[in-house]
Amino acid sequence: MRILKIFLILCSMFLYLNGDKDYKKYKHSYKNLDYLDLNDNQVKAIKNILVELKDEYKKFYKYKDEIEDEIEDMIEEPNFDENLYIKKTMEIKKRATILESKRIKKIHEILNEKQRDKFADHFKEWVIE
Repeated sequence: MRILKIFLILCSMFLYLNGDKDYKKYKHSYKNLDYLDLNDNQVKAIKNILVELKDEYKKFYKYKDEIEDEIEDMIEEPNFDENLYIKKTMEIKKRATILESKRIKKIHEILNEKQRDKFADHFKEWVIE
């Protein structure tokens, strides 16, 4: 299911990046970068960033699924190890945060000051769940 979500997001970004330039009159919507008024070079650079990080996202979601399966098994056991649960969930969140940070840093480097201000208003939409 998560892989499907990633695929849909990447497809949406691809369609946006290859869309008609006169089509940029929309208000901001979920993970849509129209509100930033990117130039062609910025669009290409962001597209490259998303493609570059695609494999890392695949690995992360595979890892996350494996850990969540382990957590489910832990919950089914007669004795619940609270410390192990905390350790496993924190590791997932740590890896997600590192990946988010990498993506946001790369996007940040491409944007100008005005675009960064707008992007900051909507950064929560880019948080990995």
